[in-house]
Amino acid sequence: MIQNHLITYLDWLIAPFYILFIYIVASVIKRKNIAKNPQYKYFVWGILAKIIGAVCLCLIYVYYYKAGGDTLNYDSDSSALLRLLFISPPDFLEVWFSPLNRELLSNIHPVTGYLMYGHDPNAFIVVRLIVPIKLISFGSYLVSSILMAALSFTGIWKLYCLFCTYYHALYKQFAITVLFVPSVVFWGSGLLKDSWTIAAAGWYAFSFYQIFINKRSRLFYSIALVVASVIMILIKPYIFLGLLPGSMLWMSWSRLTNIKNVYLKIFLAPLIVAFGLSAGFLVWSFTSSSLGDYSTMDSMLQKAVEASEDLKKEYYQGNSFDLGSFEPTLAGVISKFPIATMTGLFRPFIWEVKNMVMFISAIENMVVLIFTLYVFFASPWKFMRITFANPVVLFCLIFAVFFAFSVAISTSNFGAMVRLRIPQIPFLLSGLAIIYYEGNRYRRALAQESFKV
Repeated sequence: MIQNHLITYLDWLIAPFYILFIYIVASVIKRKNIAKNPQYKYFVWGILAKIIGAVCLCLIYVYYYKAGGDTLNYDSDSSALLRLLFISPPDFLEVWFSPLNRELLSNIHPVTGYLMYGHDPNAFIVVRLIVPIKLISFGSYLVSSILMAALSFTGIWKLYCLFCTYYHALYKQFAITVLFVPSVVFWGSGLLKDSWTIAAAGWYAFSFYQIFINKRSRLFYSIALVVASVIMILIKPYIFLGLLPGSMLWMSWSRLTNIKNVYLKIFLAPLIVAFGLSAGFLVWSFTSSSLGDYSTMDSMLQKAVEASEDLKKEYYQGNSFDLGSFEPTLAGVISKFPIATMTGLFRPFIWEVKNMVMFISAIENMVVLIFTLYVFFASPWKFMRITFANPVVLFCLIFAVFFAFSVAISTSNFGAMVRLRIPQIPFLLSGLAIIYYEGNRYRRALAQESFKV
């Protein structure tokens, strides 16, 4: 158990100056861009929402949970490495740049104390990344969380810009589906893995579009794509694997929609899809050495079973669900696809919650479920037609469904799942918003034709 972190009066004294600085920078960026891009009216509000989310996360973990948690553990470990920087810079550089070395960590234990994530390479990457943030925040947990929120916002903003590029008329709707979703704002801010990975997912999608769809293969976007991919692979490889098949189909399907001849399109469709999936498989194979438990299908299936069983244990205080037992085989996992996908997308339901934090999440899930059902049942045929006619919608829904299934099949704890699934939410809601908009536009076109007749 780690020592409790208190937010001191000094934190509250210096935090407003950091917030003011971020606000001024955001306001300058807004003024420079809003004339050409009206969506920048939400730039300042979006970053302030992230900061509020980070502050709320701090308050809940310090004063509500009181028993520690991931965000406090990351703060504790990064503070320990920061102490090491000033006491023994050579040891710090070795720890910061080299792979996780338990022997080295034991040698520096008198300086750092026990490191909560000294045994977890994925989590220790986050500890390393937080150290520079801790340095410029003078070690303050609250200020570090605020700076992390601002940094994470860059990826969320890029994802928002991506959708606005496709449907500029929906920039108000996308602000709701991307920038202001409560669970994304809350869990995607502060000192957590999720702040890094959701930002990386946003940068990945935007950079992928610029390079492979928009054909702007500038050096900056290439570097951004590589950095975003590496961050996801090192911290949460399954997010990268979730984005990979959808993005490859997005790229190949975009080529298909540019073909005007219907018969040629039908002929080339399976070939283009096969090419996209093959490209995704090659990328997976190329990066497999860095994916750890996600490097082979067998290891992924075994990890899913082990994680699911672990999260059912008593120390999770019964805040769990059970999809039923399954074998670590492809057939065994696929047999759980319907219930796992539904769970990953829409649970916990209101009657399944046991605390206020879960209740807020359940309200959000109910809204998402109602919106999904409304868009789908308004016209199932149009839903499918618009999805397959629009590459970015196809990408969004493939990622959301695949990711929801993956999270639910490997997680039996609601508290963990609510946090783990936040990368899928902006993609799902934005995809549904586009389908709803296209469906309405189609109905208006039919009505106008009828009126003319």
